[in-house]
Amino acid sequence: MFSRQIEIGGKVSKGLKALEEKVFNENFCAVCGACLSLCPYLRSWKGRVVKLDDCTLEEGRCFAYCPRTEMELDEVHRGIFGKNYEEIEVGPVRKILMARAKDPIFHQKAQTGGVVSALIDFAFQEKMIEAGVLTPRNGDLLPQGQIVKNRKEILRCAGSSYVSGPTLEAFNRGPWKGEERIGIVGLPCQVLAMARMKISKLDKKTPIDRVVLVIGLFCTWALDYKPFMSLLHERVGGHSIKKLNITPPPERILEVTAGNKLYRIPVDDLRSFIRPSCRVCLDMTAELADISVGTVEGKEGWNTVIIRTAVGEDLLKRAQREGIVETRLLPEDHLRHLKQASLLKKRRALEAIDGKGGIEKAYVRLSTDLIQRILSESKGIKT
Repeated sequence: MFSRQIEIGGKVSKGLKALEEKVFNENFCAVCGACLSLCPYLRSWKGRVVKLDDCTLEEGRCFAYCPRTEMELDEVHRGIFGKNYEEIEVGPVRKILMARAKDPIFHQKAQTGGVVSALIDFAFQEKMIEAGVLTPRNGDLLPQGQIVKNRKEILRCAGSSYVSGPTLEAFNRGPWKGEERIGIVGLPCQVLAMARMKISKLDKKTPIDRVVLVIGLFCTWALDYKPFMSLLHERVGGHSIKKLNITPPPERILEVTAGNKLYRIPVDDLRSFIRPSCRVCLDMTAELADISVGTVEGKEGWNTVIIRTAVGEDLLKRAQREGIVETRLLPEDHLRHLKQASLLKKRRALEAIDGKGGIEKAYVRLSTDLIQRILSESKGIKT
């Protein structure tokens, strides 16, 4: 399914027509926003990307940047890290730690340890960046990208809604002055889309070359907005939702703080709302970011932090030195569980892809050796 070629006038299409047939029609859109505010025929609407009209371009940025169109993963990794895709557990790693923000304001507003918000805020203080692209959620939990320039705006974007949103639409749209250094926080699909922007040979017309910091968020799956909201309204009524949090295994409960009450919804009740795009995603830990951040399961108030690049390592070292964050070694059993969870997601994605026409025809190209390594090393991991 993924590799079927679409032709226009006898030529293979890599434009909107191919994007529509290979991604939209197959319900594999990740709603990352990479195609939005670039093409006049695409718009975001209530958690979806919709097409307004046809386009006959044989090659377009919408197709080139999408994280669900054909790509050689080795080529993407060479463009970002200067080497082929080799580290199959959690991607390229310089160091893996657990960390938390030291300023209580980040704990009050942010998810778990507040490291993402604290690091973006510190990057502003250090004049490393002059603008950030983050994802606030509006009153009904629908995420939208927003350009931020101060701590107040950063804190407004803290927290999770477990719904995918078109963050990169704000990045593409601007407005930009033309010289800002930019930091971006995104999900794995969004980080992959930015990597594809960076290595693309098309006329980009985006400020991707001024992105100096990418912080990726761990993500196992994201939910389809409309059915998820229907469930929440059914379970919590008309109360304003203040915070969402999923408890660690074996419990796995979605805790919803709404009004003055805490509601508990089993995660199993949400699984039918997982976006199909997430089921074919190989990346749990945003492997193409400078720094990747998740939750340390079982250690309340701490984040797992994966340092991947010199940029990420330098930022974290300076943040430690200035007392912005504190770090500890990630316990060995947590590290082992992290690697197992990541490998398990890759295996499930390969199995889902195989069910859609065969791994050899997948949208993402992997060597036979890498596929066999993933299947072998994930064998026996308990779900």
